[in-house]
Amino acid sequence: MFESITVIAFDLDDTLWPCMPTIHRAEKATYDWLLENYPRITDSYSEQQMWEFRKDFMNSEEKYRIDLSLMRKDMLAHLADEFDYDTEPMVQQGYELFYRLRHDVSFYDDVFPVMDKLKGRYKLGSISNGNASAGLTLLNDYFDYFINAADIMVRKPDSEIFQKFCDELQVSPEQCLYVGDDPVYDVLGANEAGMQTVWVNREHSSWPQDKKPAQAEISNLHQLTDLLQIT
Repeated sequence: MFESITVIAFDLDDTLWPCMPTIHRAEKATYDWLLENYPRITDSYSEQQMWEFRKDFMNSEEKYRIDLSLMRKDMLAHLADEFDYDTEPMVQQGYELFYRLRHDVSFYDDVFPVMDKLKGRYKLGSISNGNASAGLTLLNDYFDYFINAADIMVRKPDSEIFQKFCDELQVSPEQCLYVGDDPVYDVLGANEAGMQTVWVNREHSSWPQDKKPAQAEISNLHQLTDLLQIT
């Protein structure tokens, strides 16, 4: 099925690790840090209210939906200004804390056994809308190239980010297999860019009937090596 493939690109969040447990831990640690160091903020915002504020702030401008690091820095700057704190140290320390914990991910058990089989057979990489860098995780030892939406200010499912990945590795989209969990951001986006696709359906969800399906569906990455006929 995938005989022409020379490159495999992966989504990160909810494909190689569960996203929300990581985000919740990082958000809680950031709130606890604010509670200890900037109490005027936490006197006005409970932990849940801070979560809602962050979501509203992210949705206030399109650039924040694309560049989540910029969003978080500007959100901290907004809070520092609102509650009369010194902006620069609060933004720097708060962002560094969150970003470090953003990379404290718990990989799915199938990730590295499969990466060990793929490395050397294919060029590997990632395409992500999130602000986690594969290069700051153990994936750095496996991946040849990785790109985030903020790198070019274009987010999936826009074809431009998939094409940029292919251009950097000097392959045509037809030679690239994209593996991801989201039917729209991952499968639809990669399909429209000309890539072949595999949908990672770990939660055994139903495929949206109005969307063109991936070439294959798997519930774990071990099934990817079966598709590629790797033993």
